[in-house]
Amino acid sequence: MEMIDCILTEDTAIESLRRFFHGKPFLFLGTGMSCALDVRFGMGALKDILIEKVSECTLTDAQKTEWEAVLASLEKEADLENALNSVNNQDLLKMLTDITGSFIASIDKDFAYRIAQGSAEWPASLILKKLVTTLPEGDRILHVLTPNYDMLFEYACDYAGIPYTNGLFGGVERRKDWKAVDRALLEPEQICQGMKMKTVYRHKKHARLYKVHGSLNYFFHHNAVIENDAWMWNPPGFAERVMITPGLSEYQTLQRYRQELLLSADAAIDKATHFLFLGYGFNDSHLEEYIKRKLITQACHGLIVTRDSNPRIQSLLDQSDNLWLVCKTEDKTTGGTRIFNRKYSDSLTLPEKNIWDIDEFTKQILGG
Repeated sequence: MEMIDCILTEDTAIESLRRFFHGKPFLFLGTGMSCALDVRFGMGALKDILIEKVSECTLTDAQKTEWEAVLASLEKEADLENALNSVNNQDLLKMLTDITGSFIASIDKDFAYRIAQGSAEWPASLILKKLVTTLPEGDRILHVLTPNYDMLFEYACDYAGIPYTNGLFGGVERRKDWKAVDRALLEPEQICQGMKMKTVYRHKKHARLYKVHGSLNYFFHHNAVIENDAWMWNPPGFAERVMITPGLSEYQTLQRYRQELLLSADAAIDKATHFLFLGYGFNDSHLEEYIKRKLITQACHGLIVTRDSNPRIQSLLDQSDNLWLVCKTEDKTTGGTRIFNRKYSDSLTLPEKNIWDIDEFTKQILGG
């Protein structure tokens, strides 16, 4: 591939970022979007709480062996996802899931009330509302995927009046039923047909949320994945949380819940041609298979907006012609934004401009 220009200018970069949104993006939300509200949603805090709580538990010899391998990996500065590859014992996995669920739920509960009162705002609220309200009339669905367990997306949508669904339908206990959800999101519209007015039913503009690693309010009950908000902060003992913890064992669990968590997301990803990643670190090997196929093999358009880049992001950028990165500069003295696309000879640095901040990005690129 030849470079189309030697130097990436600010005008070219801004125009390219705006042009990206001429297509409807499939939105990926990473842990960074939760950490922007509270760093305790991140892997660092989860690692600390797992170490603390597991040390208080009575483990079998087999569980001790696996957990000691995790600790040894962490001491060698492995990330939590890779360190947990050592865990295969099902009871230990359940223990880790329960600890993770209780910890995330304790933070989530605080923000549920604060967002509802307007005293806290989820950082992606503005761009999410912009993306939904500007959906094309012929395609009124914004597809959103997240591996996050928390409910910040849902709280933000409710506060901002953004219609959304996760495909679960029913009363107190909801089950996956996309047909029922589709019907519930239809609204009547009057159109002129010849000399007469005719009523047609079209979808409201809305977001479809795929929580591919589960959620605080997802449980396995009566041999099915159900959603029950009443249980998420203090779950009953008879219902197992559906939360896929990091590590290789997640793939076994993914297969168990594939129908409910992944099937609809698979189909939506296959159809998409534009991908927007917010606060996404590319730590999930399973999802990476989809992403590489779309961005590298199919040369789809992609845009990553995040505070910090990492080697996984840079590797993907180096292989993808149509992928852009907007992140914070590594220079802590001047600050600012770094913008990169491999078609240009070098990245662009914008000192003292915080376009990597999603709120500022939305205002400058999408007009607020």
